[in-house]
Amino acid sequence: MNIYIYTFGCKINQYESQIIREQYCLKNFTYVDNFEQADVIIINSCSVTAHADKQCDQIIKKFHIKNPQSKIILTGCYAKVSKEKILEKFPFVEIKTKEYFLSKSQQKITSFDNHSRAFIKIQDGCNSFCSYCIVPYARNILWSKPSEEIIKEVNTLLDAGYSEIVLTGIHIGKYAKGIPYLLSEIYKNTDRNFRIRLSSIEVNEITSALIDIMKNEQERFCCHLHIPLQSASDNVLKDMNRKYLSKDFVGKINLLKENFKDISITTDVICGFPTETDNDFDITYNFLKDNEFARLHVFPYSARQGTKAFDMKQVYKNGQAKIRTDALLKLSKILETNYFNKFKNKIRKAVSLKGNKALTDNYLTLENIPRQKGIFEIEIK
Repeated sequence: MNIYIYTFGCKINQYESQIIREQYCLKNFTYVDNFEQADVIIINSCSVTAHADKQCDQIIKKFHIKNPQSKIILTGCYAKVSKEKILEKFPFVEIKTKEYFLSKSQQKITSFDNHSRAFIKIQDGCNSFCSYCIVPYARNILWSKPSEEIIKEVNTLLDAGYSEIVLTGIHIGKYAKGIPYLLSEIYKNTDRNFRIRLSSIEVNEITSALIDIMKNEQERFCCHLHIPLQSASDNVLKDMNRKYLSKDFVGKINLLKENFKDISITTDVICGFPTETDNDFDITYNFLKDNEFARLHVFPYSARQGTKAFDMKQVYKNGQAKIRTDALLKLSKILETNYFNKFKNKIRKAVSLKGNKALTDNYLTLENIPRQKGIFEIEIK
């Protein structure tokens, strides 16, 4: 039988889809790239925003209309938090929780189809309950993969030809023994030429121990950290239930820049949180500009029923969130260009990406670069 997998959302979903793909191939299913040829279609869903839910509904409709004979299985976060609503709209869909596919002993992959870098899931679950976020309701059980299993998985993927490993999770700072411990174990037990990138880490989890490892392993740790900010207004951060103040954030940024002069710091920002005033937005805008982030991931606020923010009163006019989002997207392009220009005519280490692209250790994407194996040096132009 033929199987097709459609994946929404984050690196975790991409990793878990690869686990499902490998499991079905072991059961003598054939993976196909065209859903119309599939006997079984698995949709790995996301529910981080209302837009993600809507996109999933559209895909379900499309697949059912174009391939009505196939079995459609829905898994992932949307399937967990909105099961009854989904079945009411799509009674033909079979819903499976991720636990159906992913027992603790099955949380590993041997390759990463259609990717030039390999992701490894080291951790699952979040109990931070930021007031805007539905994820803790979908993935509320904290779990950490044993370090010895992660090390085996790293070596398997290195044997398969991957040179960059991205450690990912729902909240990797919740890894049971800490990220510094895990990194030290990986580096101690793997002596090959490769590099590690962290998918995302909270500002309070950037410790002196982590900085020491980054210093000691500069050849094998990417000079890049993605640190979610969400807002630079302390009032909004409090309403978001974020566990830091803007001064804490800028203090960590300055510490990182003192220790790693070329470091790329990227971040997430939410525009239009219900209690975000014009002044709050101006504080965030100026904070992002003044601290010279390398890139911004900008998201308009999405109301998620069941979260605390859902019942908060909106203090700005309708349409203002889009204006703020557009302003930050323009700022992101400026910041990205400014950061890129600092490295023109300089040599960086890179790995190949799909489509004749390359990614440097400090998260610069280069175009029209012939594919090469392993980590290579390249002049940025």
